[in-house]
Amino acid sequence: MSATRRIALILTTVFLIPALFFSVYEISSLTKDEKMIEGIYQKQLEAILFSVNQTSDAAVNSWMAKTETGKNQFAANELIPPPIKNLLSLNSSVQAVFLVDTLTEQANLTVYSLDSALTDQLRPLIETSLRKSNAQIAQLIKYRNSGFQKIESIQEKQNTNNFHHLIFIAEGNATPWQVVGFTIDSELFVEDVVAPLLQRISKEQFVLTVFDKERKSRVYSTESTDTTSLSSASLTKDLWAFPNYTLGIRTKEASLQQLVRNRTTNNLYLLIGLDVVLIVALVLAFRSVKKEVQLAQNKSDFVANVSHEIRTPLALISMFAETLEMGRVKSEEKKQEYYSIINKETHRLTGIVNKILNFSQTEAGKKKLHPQSINLYHEIKDVLKTYDFHLKSKGFEYQLTDSEELNVKADKEAMTEIIINLIDNAVKYSSDKKRIEITLGKENGYGWLRVKDEGVGISKSDQKHIFDKFYRVSTGDLAKSRGTGLGLSLVKQLVEQQKGKIAVNSELGKGSVFTVYLPLS
Repeated sequence: MSATRRIALILTTVFLIPALFFSVYEISSLTKDEKMIEGIYQKQLEAILFSVNQTSDAAVNSWMAKTETGKNQFAANELIPPPIKNLLSLNSSVQAVFLVDTLTEQANLTVYSLDSALTDQLRPLIETSLRKSNAQIAQLIKYRNSGFQKIESIQEKQNTNNFHHLIFIAEGNATPWQVVGFTIDSELFVEDVVAPLLQRISKEQFVLTVFDKERKSRVYSTESTDTTSLSSASLTKDLWAFPNYTLGIRTKEASLQQLVRNRTTNNLYLLIGLDVVLIVALVLAFRSVKKEVQLAQNKSDFVANVSHEIRTPLALISMFAETLEMGRVKSEEKKQEYYSIINKETHRLTGIVNKILNFSQTEAGKKKLHPQSINLYHEIKDVLKTYDFHLKSKGFEYQLTDSEELNVKADKEAMTEIIINLIDNAVKYSSDKKRIEITLGKENGYGWLRVKDEGVGISKSDQKHIFDKFYRVSTGDLAKSRGTGLGLSLVKQLVEQQKGKIAVNSELGKGSVFTVYLPLS
């Protein structure tokens, strides 16, 4: 396994996997938190409902006691017993009080109400409800025989108004037991009895709402602007006195579901954000480490390549110098040949050392450039004049496009270095087709120099790295040529220091084109 892959595996194991496990754990914790919050509100609602039902029971039990003790207390010229009349007067939600001794067809139903028209309207409704509640009344009588008095609702399913009938069993006159009941306007009951308690409990922290389940309408809310519907209510519990009424609770700002949903969403976004930041940091760390590993590898390759590059001319110089020193060469012609080889290898060695020194100075920012107006054509021509023998001896043909009017702002010595490196690069990586074309031109305020060869070319993946220091292609025909890996990096640094730019266009097997842009003078 390569070093970079090992580093990627270590970084993933140390950082990414724990982060993912933590994210999964937090997401599962969010679900538990939702259930916990819902449970808290459920208990809160149950406690509130218990208080509401206790208050409702207390009010109804008070009415029961007053009715049971006062139903036979008639006054002169009074159609309604005074206690019952007092009950109806003081409690607007109680629309009528009714009594019946038996449930036979001849049962004598008595209805007391302050509104005679309402009495006539309620009588048939009460009779119908009582006839349909025989089993319920029988069960209430059993409770009363056991010493337990209970009141229950017998509201009609098809009730078109807000009236509810509550019945209980009291001691009768002609019969042992008598059915006594109240016709209650449930909405008025909620407003008169339940609402004050709900307002005290809510304390601007919750919104408590009473709904009619059958009509799916809102009966009362502690917040006047509340628009919550029964279907969107957070948690609901039925009222004991009126089973078709239900009490809902939600937070002031939003429903419980919305509150939990918002919290869950925010936490999820936070977790995702943290994971993204961690992944980005991991990628950046990996890229940085990979770059350092690659740089270290490139430096190692650089040392090996430079050692090889230096060893060859040194070996030749040493061998021919020793041969000459020992007097083994007799002919003058052979001596001149050896002198020429020694001189050539010395220049080659000097070129390698100079390239390393130039790169080191440029990299450290110690190489000071002095841009001036120079004629690009003349500079290239001077370099080619010096390199003419070298190029022809290697079998190269070269062509320079005439453009004598092209003046750019550049450092003369740096420009020579740039041209030499680009020509050396073309020579080094050309195999069968040994041809170099150098063209000049101007474009968008820049003068450009283009060096084209018909060599082995550069792959797309390697093109983005060839200007990196110490970089050398590790596979293919390019890897067969020895070098320091500094030439193109030095060219790029020198070009950019002169406010220019360099571009490459290449294809494997079809050669390369390097274009240098420099500001026009």
